[in-house]
Amino acid sequence: MSIRLDEDLAELLADGARRTRQKKQALVRLTLRRHLPEVIERESLKAPSGQLTRLAPWPRGALSKAYKRAARSHDRIEVAATAAQGKPAWED
Repeated sequence: MSIRLDEDLAELLADGARRTRQKKQALVRLTLRRHLPEVIERESLKAPSGQLTRLAPWPRGALSKAYKRAARSHDRIEVAATAAQGKPAWED
């Protein structure tokens, strides 16, 4: 796997290779083995525990009624919008 490094990271890696007498590849492997689990743990998103809100859940069947009501009002809007457009003309 090849990786592109920022200039400052490449300089830091070259300095580390000079000071430790390790190859750059070995230094990267060593650093990943030592610190990658900590970074993964720190950067990972933890699932929220408990409830997200204080709102009570909708009663059974209320959601389906709301969707039916929304569909009816949407149908009325669509019919009105179609009627308001008028007839298409070639001159447009």
